[in-house]
Amino acid sequence: MFDAADKTAPGHYGPSQTALFLLDFHSMFVQRFSGAQGAAAVKVAAEMKAWAKSKGIKVIHALIDTNATPFETCKDAARLSAIVSAMDQDGAAECPELLEDAGDEVTFTRRPGYVSALKSPGLEDFLQQSGIKSLILCGFSTSGCVTRTALSACDAEYVVSTISDACADPDEELHKVMLEKVLNNRGYVATASEIRKGFEGVSGGN
Repeated sequence: MFDAADKTAPGHYGPSQTALFLLDFHSMFVQRFSGAQGAAAVKVAAEMKAWAKSKGIKVIHALIDTNATPFETCKDAARLSAIVSAMDQDGAAECPELLEDAGDEVTFTRRPGYVSALKSPGLEDFLQQSGIKSLILCGFSTSGCVTRTALSACDAEYVVSTISDACADPDEELHKVMLEKVLNNRGYVATASEIRKGFEGVSGGN
């Protein structure tokens, strides 16, 4: 995973080519659907954000646009609209722990119904213009936005690493399955500590 000579590994890419994604950390999602697991993931994600900024790694917030409506062919659009409406009332804001010391961080939003963050208008252009090649993902939910973003990013030829303890899901068993059977098949899965330690030990990269 941290072989600087391996172009398929995150260790090959230096801070200027790496971005940390904070995916769908809407307050309502964390509070209502994941309990203690969600709170723990937010804490680790905040630690990862501080670490990334200290290394010069770009931090990207990806959220649902609660002012938009689901696209016409979206299944269960009425149910999704109701969820978005509820979010707009009390839970649309991102968790405050992730908003501290924002600096030059950027935020992209996507229309309800789109699950992958890469469907956010302007996001892929931003990544390409910034020379980003490697993505580190934290977020909620593991089986939803995290997995869909990871798989679409792999198809878009990015190196993708998912931080296992900075993600959460309403279904803890599904959370484990996605990490152990799906996300580590197309990309990499590691704890926050393993990622930080691995990058500290890499002397190569660009």
